[in-house]
Parts: sequence; C-alpha cells; structure tokens
Amino acid sequence: MNGLSKSKVIQLCKNKRVLLLTHEHADLDSFCSAAMFQRFLNKQKINSTIAVPSHINEQAKHISESLNINYISNPNLTNFDIVLIFDLNSFEQLGSLKESFMNLVSKKLIEVIVFDHHVSNKNCIVYTGNCVIDETMFSTTQLIYNFLDTPNTKPKSKDFDSVMHFLNCVGILEDTGHFIVSSSKAFSDFAISLKKSNKSYADVLAFTKNEFDNAERLALLKAAQRSQIIQIKEVVLITSEVSFFQSFVATKLLNFGAHIALVSGIEKSKLCVLSARADSLFKEKNNFNLVRDLLIPLKEKLGGEIGGHSGAAQWKGKGTPQEVLSAATEILKKRF
Repeated sequence: MNGLSKSKVIQLCKNKRVLLLTHEHADLDSFCSAAMFQRFLNKQKINSTIAVPSHINEQAKHISESLNINYISNPNLTNFDIVLIFDLNSFEQLGSLKESFMNLVSKKLIEVIVFDHHVSNKNCIVYTGNCVIDETMFSTTQLIYNFLDTPNTKPKSKDFDSVMHFLNCVGILEDTGHFIVSSSKAFSDFAISLKKSNKSYADVLAFTKNEFDNAERLALLKAAQRSQIIQIKEVVLITSEVSFFQSFVATKLLNFGAHIALVSGIEKSKLCVLSARADSLFKEKNNFNLVRDLLIPLKEKLGGEIGGHSGAAQWKGKGTPQEVLSAATEILKKRF
C-alpha cells in the first residue's frame, strides 16, 4: 500500500465538496468501493456524492436500489473540489468525463485521490502521493477494507460497520470470479467481513449472480461464431471481435477452456478496445502476467492506454480490431 493515511484523507476532504467517482460502466467492485468510502466519510461528518460516468451495470444498479445508495450520472466536475476515484487509474476509463477531468487536473482546479488494485505506471492519473494502490488486492473493496480496517482486530473508531463489510464481500466475490482467481488473504478478508456483515453467503451471492440480458447474449453468441482458436505450442488462445461487452465476452470465452482469451472491438468513442483474460492455473504454471507479458509490449508497439492485472486486463487505443488481435497474437507467439 502507498503511504496515504486515513487521517490524511479526512484532512484533504474536510470542508470540501467531495465526489466519489467510479469508472465508466460502473461494476460492483467500483460502485461498492465508493459506497464503502461514503459511509466512512459520513462517520467523519463529511458529506460526499457518488457518481458514475455514462453508465452503471445492472448488478451495481441492483445493489444501489436494494441498499438505497444514491448516485448521479455524468456529474459536472466543476461543482467539486476533490475527487476520489475507485477501481481505475486511467483517463480512458472516465468515458464522457475524460476531457473535462483532464482539463481540471492539468489546471490544478481539482484534487484527486486514487484507490485501485490494478497495475500502475507513470502514465496513470495519480502515480505517487495521493493514491492507495496495491496490486496484491483482488478487488478495490478489499483494498478499502485493508485501508480503513485492521483484519482480526476491532476498529477503535468504529470506522467499519456491517453494511461496509457486506459491500466488501460483494466486491471480493465479484472481482475474484467467485474465487476462481484469489489468494489466502482474499479468502480471509472475505470470511472476516462475512461474519461481521451479519449476512449469509447466499445473501452475497444473490448480488453477484450474472443473469445477463439479451444484448449480452447476442454479443457472446456473435463472438463465439467469429472466434478463432490458435495453438501456440501447448498454449490454447481464443480470439474474437465484438462491438460491445468485450470484457464480458472475454471472460465467457475463457470459460470454454482456453488458456488465454482476447476480444477486440471499436467503441462509440471510435477507439479500439482489447479485453484479455488468462486462466489462473495457467498463469501460475507459466509465470504469466497479462499486463507485463502482453499489454505493456502491445502499448510499446501500438501506443494507447492499458489497465488491469495479471488475469484480467484491457488495452484501448487507435487501430482496427484485426490489427490489434494480430499484434497481440504475435507478442504471445514470441512469449511462448
């Protein structure tokens, strides 16, 4: 973890107009992290507003409605003095807010604090100073939990309540893919929070069930129809193209049995997106990391922005899906 402390965050937010911002297409981990932090700030008598750029996914919307967690969409950033961002550290992940956010940051008209569990680099929004970044955490809620609470001890200031523990459980369960990718610490943190949440595992599971809609079904079926299977020695790679839901489709294609899944497509922003997923056992056996071994070399070759961690990551930049998939495949061929 970085050196930013709870007391420093409180000091920075005191008497300020505070915005708690998720990434675009806010998911459970990003939204639950913001909700956890809002409850913490409330205990410090600091008011804050949760916001999402453009869109919130159905799971996050469901938990918002069920727990009465209010949020706004596409906020006017000039109405705030400080922005805390959760589960992102790239301007590209801000969607429609990107340009106004970059403008305010460049002119130092707004202060930013980052909470993220993905791989960071010098091109991130915040690289040092006002950030809490820990790549060993498996969700941003787990990162927030460890930042605000000390596992196995009772918080002296009652900073952490049962709802926050429940939100932590939801974020961990979602971002580990129901513990398909995890660690002993993630299990331990989940178990402690589950006990302190006064909820059952079934209660948590109910919010992370992925009942996707027809748009997602069609995207998956189209991607499956267009998919290509490539064998690189002992490595089975599956690639495909789809205009929407690249992350969702990549996860589903990986579940078909591939070691690595790559899905690319052009977004409304006209930028090309590559979502990558890697099997957890394959990663451990081959000491493979999607960011280090694929996306950093891809960025060096094509430019763009990257984010994510060893088993789930994304590249976004200029190019066609075919060009990007071809370049990524060549990088993997050299690696294996």
